[in-house]
Amino acid sequence: MARVFSKQKRPTLMNQALEEIREVIRKGKLKPGDRLVEMKLAEEMHISRFPIREALRYLEKEGLVETKPFKGTYVTQLTERDMEELYSLRSAIEEFAVRILIKHIDEEKIGKLESIFQSMQQASKKEDLDKLISEDFRFHQTICELSGHRKLLEVWLTLENQLRVFLTIEKQLFGNSLQFVKSHNPILEAIQGRKIRPAQKAIRDHLDWAMQVIRKGYWEKASKQNKTNGSKG
Repeated sequence: MARVFSKQKRPTLMNQALEEIREVIRKGKLKPGDRLVEMKLAEEMHISRFPIREALRYLEKEGLVETKPFKGTYVTQLTERDMEELYSLRSAIEEFAVRILIKHIDEEKIGKLESIFQSMQQASKKEDLDKLISEDFRFHQTICELSGHRKLLEVWLTLENQLRVFLTIEKQLFGNSLQFVKSHNPILEAIQGRKIRPAQKAIRDHLDWAMQVIRKGYWEKASKQNKTNGSKG
């Protein structure tokens, strides 16, 4: 049989640049509104500008960066409306996922969620916020995975990059990591008890709480700061 597929090559420079830039945005090292200068990125990564340019184009499609005519490329400045739309969509998806999950729940699936929750508790005790956020993300993703609904999971994963940006913002604002972990308790308890409606409500309440934390700590704070700066001018 004639060869159909070509031999796979090692990761290209574009892919390497893409992963690195995406990761620093996810972790909040590059913040919304920060400018991305091709030449500077190329110098720091010791590569040419071409793979950087290609990586930035890809990130623009993902919604993580935006190019402003005659000004340059910036980390996307997510709006309060972006947050509301993302979290409401996420809530709808996860409420549907948990309903399907509970209908086919077993001890093994419960055990997986319990294990992730314990990992969150350990991260909280160590004040390892990056680990805590990573485990929180894994907890919610696992609910979708364990539902067994492949298309639902695909849709949830399309939100991944912007979700991680907001989770980074959330990490900087929620303050008490123990409170953050405890906000998952009602979700896990409802799943353990095989209670669909309480589980859906727990997810909705948890995401509403997270959204309010971001709103109060991010946009309201920014609004007050702008007013203060305006009064000084």
